[in-house]
Amino acid sequence: MAYVKKPRRKIKWKIAIPLLCLILCVIYLLINVLFPRTENNEGVQICSYSVSKTHALLEQEYERTYEISDYFFYGENLSFLQEPYTLGQSDDLFGKTIQLRNLCNDEKILFQLSNSVDQQIDLGELEDGFYEVYVVNNLQEYRMISTNEISDVFHTVTRNDGSKKVEVIATNNYLKDTELSQNYVYLNITSDKVQEDKYDILIDPFGGNDDYGTGVRWGYQINGLNENDEMYKAALVLKEKLEEYGFVVGLTKNSMEQQINTNGVDGRAYIGYEHEAKLYLNLQFNGSDYSSTSGIEITHSYYASSALANQIIHDLEESVGLMGSTLYPGTVQNGVLTNTAKNAEGILYDNNSVVRETGGVATGAGSMNESMREENAFASGNKKGMQALMMRLIYVSNPMDYKLWVDDYESIMSSIADSIATYYQIEIGDH
Repeated sequence: MAYVKKPRRKIKWKIAIPLLCLILCVIYLLINVLFPRTENNEGVQICSYSVSKTHALLEQEYERTYEISDYFFYGENLSFLQEPYTLGQSDDLFGKTIQLRNLCNDEKILFQLSNSVDQQIDLGELEDGFYEVYVVNNLQEYRMISTNEISDVFHTVTRNDGSKKVEVIATNNYLKDTELSQNYVYLNITSDKVQEDKYDILIDPFGGNDDYGTGVRWGYQINGLNENDEMYKAALVLKEKLEEYGFVVGLTKNSMEQQINTNGVDGRAYIGYEHEAKLYLNLQFNGSDYSSTSGIEITHSYYASSALANQIIHDLEESVGLMGSTLYPGTVQNGVLTNTAKNAEGILYDNNSVVRETGGVATGAGSMNESMREENAFASGNKKGMQALMMRLIYVSNPMDYKLWVDDYESIMSSIADSIATYYQIEIGDH
């Protein structure tokens, strides 16, 4: 048999060359992903700037500086302080203006500080960016520096199906290879996913607690209404209404029958700290020996403003006709209250344990007395405090309040949810 030579295949260069280029590109990308280069300053960049531009912005030193020594969060607000925070004492920063300069677009945002812990730097107002922090005093800008280095992370309330990650930074070597003379303060704000394990709002329905060691309390029982059961039902409705706005919402109780104390590890306050809640809402009934006494009463911290409580009561009056209580004359808004007491050392605390023990450093949680220092050691020094309201929703002993609750408690919860969304500047369509 004659041997027939196989024909040689011709290389189709029009196909081979692009294919070879594609293979080389894939190999190059894999090498860079698996074995990233480690040249000097790699990764030290802000605002998508080049390394050199980042250095040019962050290598500057400033002659005029303002030194802080403390900071904390309360709700969605960030406080800086010149002196270490002491409950009840004024700080030099109160009344001054904070200026945030976004290095990504050179935009400047001003915050006029008050002495209320919920009226400081409102982190919910900030867009993505890398911010330098200044103190404005007598029309002059002073670059903020810190006595100590700071590296802390906070997440804002959920908006538009996401949250903002806030990095509070104070350092003299952010660039790693350049050491400055001071710990300059920065805020790095980036968009992040919804933080499912961190509560925007924690709802705390009354009932099933033995805070005083005198037996489990289930609350008022009048004309077929049981406070524990009613508050749990209301909490479920409020949770649903708030979730329609996109909030991540938790409950302190897993069932109507659950027994759980306010204080202590695994108590109601502890749940809030564990999940870094921003807002804590305690729901209760009220009662009186006088059937004429009526209306809602909301207690907020003495160290915070009444803004949210005012919003809730105003909207309830407009929407369902539930008025603020007039039992305490002299208040700016009917039904909006604070309740204070001095401890053995003469320090003024919120006498209401709900708003005090959930507020972290801002309200002196875990420090009022020996009992609180022992039970709530986890709260003492905690820099991420919850803005808390205790809401005594109706006087169940008042016939009109009673009827309003029985007929339409869901509308009361819906109005409260709407007020909270208004306070955080969120609409139903924002998620």
